[in-house]
This record gives sequence, C-alpha cells and structure tokens, in this order.
Amino acid sequence: MTDEQIEVYRERLNTLTAKCSDEKPEKSVRKELQELAREVGASTCVLWIHPTKCLITTTEADTPELIRNIHQALQTASMINMCKTATQGYEMATKARKSASIQFSIFAAIAFLSGVAAWVAAIRN
Repeated sequence: MTDEQIEVYRERLNTLTAKCSDEKPEKSVRKELQELAREVGASTCVLWIHPTKCLITTTEADTPELIRNIHQALQTASMINMCKTATQGYEMATKARKSASIQFSIFAAIAFLSGVAAWVAAIRN
C-alpha cells in the first residue's frame, strides 16, 4: 500500500468515524466500516477463547473495535512504508560510500603517480 492510498483510507476512516458520533451508528455506516476493514486487511471479527474448555468462538466486531482495527492496520502499513524508505536510504548510502571509497583510491593512486612523475622529472634535471 502506498502513502497516497493510506491517506485516502485515513480520510475515509475519519469521515466514517464522524458519522459514528451517536450511540447507535446506522447499519450503512457499519457496513462501510466493514468494507473498509476488508480493503485494508483489518479484522472484522473478535475471537473469544474459553479459559478452561478448548473452545473458540467468534463474534462480529463492534463499531469501536472496527475503527481501532482499521486504524491499527493503517499504522502498520505506514510503518512498513517507513521501513522500506529507510532501507532504500541505507542502500543508497552504502552504494555512495563504496563509490566514494573507490574514487578516493583512484585519486590517491593518481596523486601518488603524479608525485612519482614529479620526483622523476626533478631527478632528470
């Protein structure tokens, strides 16, 4: 997901959150939240694990849980993008350092050979 897509999803989430200001949001808003959750890869259900029995039940997530899950999915996507950007920056810096090291070696060799040529010219005269 790109940064632009994340911003579009955040705007949609903010719009839907503003519509949910009352106690019982409309079903259409809830459906839009569920659709947005599916688009961004957020969970739309809650798992309940019974502490003594080997029983797992699922229920649909409430509106606040949907909003929280969508927000968390968008935060995760933003962190992934930041890590990708940092990795690209590190790779560029590593390549630049290697290139600079090679250039320094070449310039040092040229300077040394220029010094040798000057020394030879001074001896001949």
